[in-house]
Amino acid sequence: MKTFLTAFLISFAFLIVVTPILIHYGRRWGVVDASNRRTIHSGNIPRIGGVGISLGTMLPLILLLFYHNNVSEVFFSTLANPLVIIGGGLLISGLGLLDDVRGVPARWKFLFQIAVAAAAYRFGFAIDQLNTPFGAIEFGYLSLPVTILWIVGIINAFNLIDGMDGLSSGIAFFVSVTILILALHNNIEFVALISAALAGAVVGFLVYNFNPAKIFMGDSGSMFIGFLLAVLSLKGASKHHTLVSLLVPIVAMGVPILDTALALIRRFLRSQPLFMADRQHIHHVLLSKGWNQRRVVLTLYGITILFTALALFSVFLKDREAFLIIVVFSVIIVVIITKLGYLDILLGRYRLNRENRMEDLLERMFVERLSQMPLREMEEFIFSLPIQGFALITADGETIFESGTKDPVNFLDIPAERDHFLRLHWKGVVPAINTRESQMFTVVAKSLFLFICGEKRGERP
Repeated sequence: MKTFLTAFLISFAFLIVVTPILIHYGRRWGVVDASNRRTIHSGNIPRIGGVGISLGTMLPLILLLFYHNNVSEVFFSTLANPLVIIGGGLLISGLGLLDDVRGVPARWKFLFQIAVAAAAYRFGFAIDQLNTPFGAIEFGYLSLPVTILWIVGIINAFNLIDGMDGLSSGIAFFVSVTILILALHNNIEFVALISAALAGAVVGFLVYNFNPAKIFMGDSGSMFIGFLLAVLSLKGASKHHTLVSLLVPIVAMGVPILDTALALIRRFLRSQPLFMADRQHIHHVLLSKGWNQRRVVLTLYGITILFTALALFSVFLKDREAFLIIVVFSVIIVVIITKLGYLDILLGRYRLNRENRMEDLLERMFVERLSQMPLREMEEFIFSLPIQGFALITADGETIFESGTKDPVNFLDIPAERDHFLRLHWKGVVPAINTRESQMFTVVAKSLFLFICGEKRGERP
């Protein structure tokens, strides 16, 4: 136990010392996250904190080269462990850093993640068998795609959840502790040590990342955390995967997994690119209800603690009894989806193809008619809704036209055309918008865009 505590403290101390240096050089080099239409922070915040998290987590592993004990013997007994954990982790973090500094197309990031996940599979970090009360299930040829799906999915889950001060790092801490306990239960000490190091690193970083954040982890941190937790959860389970051992990491990472699943389904049903950013993640929805950042983050911490408690409780159950955990977990997920209004968002998009074609015709007709309205009448039309102000903005946050009163929190962005958005500032808290209402607002957004473009080209009298 002393070894695990030492790893935690080394990583924690490293981040406490290094993070202020990263803040300084992040600002000096201009590697900052500037405010735009999607962000909820103000000012320019350095986004290279992931460098400290990855190096701080690896530091205790490097020190094992000079301190021989049972953990170091097991970890370095095969080349696969350091190659996947250290090599794969640093490669993923390096990819994230490159994206933070220069930008990397989503397609290339995705392909790189698949390649690293495939390499991890090749070195034995795989889901190849599941032991159930009804017998063993061999995945066979499905083992590779299932493993890649798990690793790449968790990488992107932590990347997507990293949208609010302290959210991703706090959730990573609770999940790390859960995997540590699972690894100790299964006597896999090197996984426990790495989990302890990661927990120490994210807590040390959280000192500077909690609201109001002085630094962000960026993709270099969120992707590194996702990769490490994904591969550690594979090794932290028992040698032959049981239903319980696979259930633990899934339940513990319930918040990021749920948020990612909802995002993919939402974008698919709306015929949007799967990697297109939006403001309908779980933390955005809670923020739109008038909650401040700290309340949102602490609430999601509480849900994660509940999930990790369920996950750890399942460790002491038999596979048949673990079914109860699945039932409780599923009920909580359904409650979250319903309470946040996601049910309307997910189910409201189903239409017959014939209806869709009719909708397109009607949309073009209404856009054309509305865009011919005088500006005063269009403003009166918009202000007849519970809206106190609106603006037409670009994807970079540049304002093209605005009217009424702004609200820095209670606003909703509706896509118009060509990377332009209609920002609606609500009177009070932004309500949950279902798909049909969103489509109606889109008609208004496109009409205003067409009107403003006509004004600029001098095509309107």
